[in-house]
Amino acid sequence: MRGIAKLTLISVVALAAATPAAAENWARFSASDRVVYLVDQDTLTPVDGVATARFARVPAQGDATDLSHETEELAIRCSDGQSRTTAMVTYGPDGAETDRIAEDGAWDDTPSGGIYGGIKSFACEDMRPQARSWPTIADFIAAGRGD
Repeated sequence: MRGIAKLTLISVVALAAATPAAAENWARFSASDRVVYLVDQDTLTPVDGVATARFARVPAQGDATDLSHETEELAIRCSDGQSRTTAMVTYGPDGAETDRIAEDGAWDDTPSGGIYGGIKSFACEDMRPQARSWPTIADFIAAGRGD
């Protein structure tokens, strides 16, 4: 590898390592006896008419040290109300990623109710959950899972 190319590669790697992780702002917006749903409010702003929102499914009960949960990334076209899942990630009890599934499915109509309809309202109608927020899912779990 030549000197300039090697220096550039080292600079890019160092910059990536020094760049902070993207900000998160998780708010609870729905729950059942078994699952609490959180949405990362920092992902709800549409860009060119498409919002790429991230939400999480966290077990409603469990030990504070069990960080098991899953996240789903949902692309939403505000102009026609259609959405599609673009990625699903599963995290184990230690909070480490255990599985990642990338999807590139067809756009489907988003129902007006339920979890997906709520996320569409947050992203496309500039609504936000009226709930406390946490900077990470681990913080939400440590705080008693929203109790």
